[in-house]
Amino acid sequence: PGAKVNYYVGRLKDHTLLKLRDLYILEQRGIGFSDDFCPYYGIRKPATGDVDTFDEHLAASHRRKADCSANATASGVDLTGYSTIENARDVKALRRALGFDQWNVWGISYGSILGQAYIKEDSEGILAVALDAIMPLEIRESELYWRIAHWYNRDLEMLQEICQRQPACAKRYPDLGGRLREAIESVVGNPIEVDVKDIENYPSGKARIFQDIVAFLPFVFLYEQVNYPALPGLIYAWADAVERRDETLFKAIASASGGGFGDSSQGMSNAIFCLDGDEEAQARAGRKDLQDYPVLGAAIGSEESYNRGVELCLKMGMPQRPADEFAAVQTSIPSLIIEGDMDPITPPPNAKAILPGFEQGTYVEFPFAGHGPSRSVECAGSLLNKFYDNPAGEPDLSCVDEMEEPEIWAPMFTTSIAPRLLVLFTEDKKKLAIPGAWGGLSVLVLLVAFLHLSIQPIGRLLGGPPPANARAARTVTWLASLVSIASVGVFAAAIAVTAEASEMLLIFGMVPWAAYGAWLGLFGGLIGLLAIVLAFRTLFRQGLPPGTWFGFVLTGLAAVSLSAFMLSWGLGPF
Repeated sequence: PGAKVNYYVGRLKDHTLLKLRDLYILEQRGIGFSDDFCPYYGIRKPATGDVDTFDEHLAASHRRKADCSANATASGVDLTGYSTIENARDVKALRRALGFDQWNVWGISYGSILGQAYIKEDSEGILAVALDAIMPLEIRESELYWRIAHWYNRDLEMLQEICQRQPACAKRYPDLGGRLREAIESVVGNPIEVDVKDIENYPSGKARIFQDIVAFLPFVFLYEQVNYPALPGLIYAWADAVERRDETLFKAIASASGGGFGDSSQGMSNAIFCLDGDEEAQARAGRKDLQDYPVLGAAIGSEESYNRGVELCLKMGMPQRPADEFAAVQTSIPSLIIEGDMDPITPPPNAKAILPGFEQGTYVEFPFAGHGPSRSVECAGSLLNKFYDNPAGEPDLSCVDEMEEPEIWAPMFTTSIAPRLLVLFTEDKKKLAIPGAWGGLSVLVLLVAFLHLSIQPIGRLLGGPPPANARAARTVTWLASLVSIASVGVFAAAIAVTAEASEMLLIFGMVPWAAYGAWLGLFGGLIGLLAIVLAFRTLFRQGLPPGTWFGFVLTGLAAVSLSAFMLSWGLGPF
């Protein structure tokens, strides 16, 4: 709740469901263009979050909630009007406003909760329903549903099992959960602190990284299964960076977050959590996680912070709505109940909890999939279209059989270039000109030399003038340009493949075969040195035209320069 519609429009506009159907996405009340009542939630008072300890950090989140509710109430906002029940009534109103007697429903994540409530509000308006990434509407029934640390630990163990089945991964990344816990414990009571120039978001000029960020940055990558090949390497690289307190990386993270992660309407989210009963359910689950998973559990909250959160709901005038409004769904509408096997926040047990209430429901579990596979697995659009075409028929689940175990990148090629460039970009964009000119001019010279030296033999075959007698120098110079350009090509391809999985992965590294680019860059520099030596030797022993000699030396220098650039910017093989 609170996620703005823009992301989903961008994410789903190319979904294969749209080959046969129109898709309507509602920007719920209190979100974005539907009257966000706390639009500057996290940045209105930056000093609130500029604190020294984790306990103060947790307390700061409560102060933001209190400020938001006080300002909204003073502006005439009725905070009790923001709940899943009211959202469900809005969906019914939207159907009627569009002139549809009936339509198909597709709900993902919070949309699964809203979908359950909507079935109860407008069952006669629904032809068929697909719910994915399930959180039960009857959230108050069990503390299990919100066991974040429990489900996170489950996913880490499943990822480790995949890793153990692949020898290279098993050797390089033997204990994902243990390595992450070590990193978390290294900052407990001793947060990472870096100097930043962004005093607007960090008034003290200091950014602090507490155990919640250390614990849950890898958690974010578990949402999308395309990240899984890189995740073991990312966890180890992240733990290493945390323990050595990598100033550049954490400056980059502070700069990127701008004082807070994500783009959502947090005020509306707070209201949903209070009025639906999530705040109280999450407090019960959190207390259990503190007992069972002391490291992960304590990175989310404390007993005091959970109690304070529940108390705040009452103080802010947002008590829980009647429990009967959130009773479990009982329906005969044809339904698909969809889950990702490795969903870190709404895992399969949550989906199985609501399944008995769906008389004509089919449970669909995608192996090796994360949060919301119906939106992210390519063949899911076909699955949904066939289901909506014939809801009463047997669903075609062949799409599920297409899922394969991820092939883990082991070892992941780690590099610091992305965070270093990001820090330069945020602190002083003009400084980007130095690495840009260094790398760019080196590549340009090498590309021109490669093309010229490669095309020159063709010109001679067509009757061009014979070359100067410098065969060894010419061959070595051409080889230096070839190897160096190949290095750039390998890195360009590696960046593209890594970014296709997730652009965020580039903060830590790339696919393993990027290492070939690093070695080629090093060899290109060494060959460039040899080209310079041979150019001078040829000049002194038998003479060379000045232009030819200068071209050989310039190309050799460019290869050496590019190699030095790669080594100094974290793209070397060591």
